[in-house]
Amino acid sequence: MTPNIQIYDTSGELVEALSRQIASLANQKDIFYLAVSGGKTPVYLFDHLATHYKDSINWQKVKIFWVDERCVAPTHEESNFLMAQKHLLEPLAIPESNIFRMHGELDAYNEAIRYERTIREVVPSVNQVPQFDLVLLGMGSDGHTASLFPDRIDLIDSDNLCTIAKHPQSGQLRVSFTMKLINHASHVAFLVTGADKATKVEEILGEKPEADMYPAAYVNPQSGNLYWYLDKAAADDWEKKNILAKATRA
Repeated sequence: MTPNIQIYDTSGELVEALSRQIASLANQKDIFYLAVSGGKTPVYLFDHLATHYKDSINWQKVKIFWVDERCVAPTHEESNFLMAQKHLLEPLAIPESNIFRMHGELDAYNEAIRYERTIREVVPSVNQVPQFDLVLLGMGSDGHTASLFPDRIDLIDSDNLCTIAKHPQSGQLRVSFTMKLINHASHVAFLVTGADKATKVEEILGEKPEADMYPAAYVNPQSGNLYWYLDKAAADDWEKKNILAKATRA
């Protein structure tokens, strides 16, 4: 499957393009099931949505889940929920009944089970697997996505919908969507910025052997609707290799 790759000169152009896609998808649905990620880059997206798309999307019909969460309290500065609450949920006055956070303050193993059960109860299933309308992903400079890290590439094959993972450096526990759940979504979009991601982006999009160890390389939704939203810095290595390849073929 060939992903839809979109490259933008600035982060502002990037988040505007992704916001337009979110609005287009959401406005086609009576209820829109959205899964969001943490990290620094989504802050710009959330701020943009809250500022410029407050009235373009009926946020009362958007049900929000989290792709992953650190095992911390929802008031902790590292909480993915807290970041979304500050930059998206509160500014848009999204109803509490539409917010389905991971309970990072609870035992990780039990929370993975509870969250999977919640997803099954709330999100409509296709072929007995819950199907989100859109899953938003980031990618780390090590090629991880969600909280699926290269040192536990075996988790890629998990048959569960949610799993627990441990950060390879800090040892911090996380709860995360599995690749099974991610790849069952109707649409999946990566939001990747920064020069520190350029090597991994090039290896993944170029289908290099090295990419076999990067969880992000295994995102391949059955629907075929995979999007990579990149800024120039993140896309630099991939663009250079493609220009060189085209010049060589010519």
